Amino acid sequence: MAELSTEELQKTRDQLREEISEARGTLKDLRYEIKAARELVEATRQLITEFAETQVRDILEAEANHQITALGEHLQEQMGKSTAKVISEFDKLGSLLLGHDWAADGREERSIPDLLKDPAKLDRARRAAQRNSGAGRG
Repeated sequence: MAELSTEELQKTRDQLREEISEARGTLKDLRYEIKAARELVEATRQLITEFAETQVRDILEAEANHQITALGEHLQEQMGKSTAKVISEFDKLGSLLLGHDWAADGREERSIPDLLKDPAKLDRARRAAQRNSGAGRG
């Protein structure tokens, strides 16, 4: 292998120094770009998190409000039906107590005043009341 002259070595050394300097500059630029990319990733992550929180919260609140409204309407409807049924039962009881004649299920029902006029039924009711009051004492 032929020996290089001092001038060639100096030239090679200068060239290597220049390339090393360029490499260091490139490395510095890469580190800066990596830092900027990390900051951008973090900023994007925060933005996505905030966006998701607000959007998801709004969607959840809207759906919850819709479900609550639907439940309220259903509850109101069921309360109306239950109230009508209770009123109907009280009307039926009132009719029985007042002695109004009415038919249920195709058969004649006797009113409470009519039942109280029947001595056999009245005796049976008294015996049952005595049994019940005696059982409560013991």
